[in-house]
Amino acid sequence: KNCVNLNPEVIRPIDNPYTPTGGLAVLKGNLAPDGIMSRKGYTRPMKMHTHFRDGIPDREFTAPSNLQLFHQRIRQFSRKMLSDPSLDRDLYLGYITHILTDEIFMKTVRPEFMEKIAVRGLTDRNAETFEHFTYDVNQIDFRLGVEYPGMDEMRRCLLCEDQCSIRETAAFDMITSQELADSRKWVRQFFFDQARVPEQPVYYTYERALRFIQEASLFIKDRLPEYIRFE
Repeated sequence: KNCVNLNPEVIRPIDNPYTPTGGLAVLKGNLAPDGIMSRKGYTRPMKMHTHFRDGIPDREFTAPSNLQLFHQRIRQFSRKMLSDPSLDRDLYLGYITHILTDEIFMKTVRPEFMEKIAVRGLTDRNAETFEHFTYDVNQIDFRLGVEYPGMDEMRRCLLCEDQCSIRETAAFDMITSQELADSRKWVRQFFFDQARVPEQPVYYTYERALRFIQEASLFIKDRLPEYIRFE
């Protein structure tokens, strides 16, 4: 309410939706790797649950007791998944990688961004904060889509119509195969099917995003072995 929409083409008003019907589509970019979700009734508590952060406020994530609880939940999830003989290992590895990326993001990028946005008198309790964040992230993601190595392969994967590449994730009780297919289509249309001319981010730079990718890669390499001890 009473916030300035910095980019109406990205944050669409009610009278100019992307589509006239459909569920909630949630986009989080490389700086906030919360994936892509297309789901009716998707809420913030659902996101917190799937990221093992129930009852852990974002601003208090790095508190030792909260990190201990967060890691305990991941280990419990890991033991449960690895004990299931029907486990889709590729899907599991992708999910754990996503969670580890989220962890390093919460420890580095988020506090840096919040410190910068604070000069405007904004906090994580202000909707305007997240409009600025979404704007910066989208500009960086648009540029990554053109310049970052490996994007051509990603585009080919997104164009693939092989249904075996979209698996039902009922074992995780989180997202259906149809939601995965819808989300993949949305990513393809948003990032690759439209010609984008990235603008300059305000509070977060493209160069810092590239550093974050490297930091996340090293962090995942260090931590992943703990969660992939397949027997």
